[in-house]
Amino acid sequence: MSEKTAGAMCDVPGGRIWYEILNADAPGTPVVTVHGGPGTPHDYLRPLADLLPDHPVVVYDQLGCGRSAGPTDPGLWRLERFVDELDALLGALGLERFHLLAHSFGTMIACDFVLRGGPRRPDRLVLLSPVLNIRKYEDDMRQLLFRLPAETAQALSDGLRTERYDTPAFAEAAIVFAERHMCRTDWPDVLMDATLGTAAHVRDAMWGRTEFQLTGDLRTYAPAGQLAGLGPGTLLVVGEHDFVPPRACQAYARAIPGAEAVIIPDASHMPHLEEPKLFAGELLARIGDFAGQK
Repeated sequence: MSEKTAGAMCDVPGGRIWYEILNADAPGTPVVTVHGGPGTPHDYLRPLADLLPDHPVVVYDQLGCGRSAGPTDPGLWRLERFVDELDALLGALGLERFHLLAHSFGTMIACDFVLRGGPRRPDRLVLLSPVLNIRKYEDDMRQLLFRLPAETAQALSDGLRTERYDTPAFAEAAIVFAERHMCRTDWPDVLMDATLGTAAHVRDAMWGRTEFQLTGDLRTYAPAGQLAGLGPGTLLVVGEHDFVPPRACQAYARAIPGAEAVIIPDASHMPHLEEPKLFAGELLARIGDFAGQK
């Protein structure tokens, strides 16, 4: 396990969640992070604190995973409740200004939070490996399957067709996929911890049992017509080899006036772990520029 820390608890709709402020005494605008999943703890985002030493970095575990409470009511696993959860955390933190950095599934939470409006709006919205249109996401995943080695693509296709995800062939193919498009470097402990700690019941209810095919409640998610409401200053970041393809990230950026898309070379779904210096340089340049315009 990665290092355990004390943190604190916060009441949110449905239960209590754990959070921690890293670099708590740093002078910069706080960066509030929203992890992916669903059901995957925050651990793999903790290295952001080392990349942003001048900024407090808020990490938390969403309800149902990690150090947060694990209620069993299946009615809790709705995107709207996760947005309410983020709003409650921000209210408890009482931050006058903050940046909001979300990853993968977390970009849905952050996107809906900003589109909802309200008094708590981030200075800068950073969407890392954004998933903002599920139909497009599934189309992109099908195209990606065709570009995998034939044996790997066949094993994954067989698993999807038969819904048998426990075969050695599917497991081996999933590893090949993950090493190409999830994280292309040796997986650090924080990523292994988060992956192995995924709350399967939350993931299955909202997303489904595999990355390739959505069967959960998020399968119709598509706020495409509302993206302009995210506003200027939105930064979208994706790895060159991410299973969320750069062209999708660029298309999202074109739908948001004043937004910018950044592609991190030689990285995939975890650019902050794969190419940390490049990622930090791109992010810090934008955070500093935008803060200077206010």
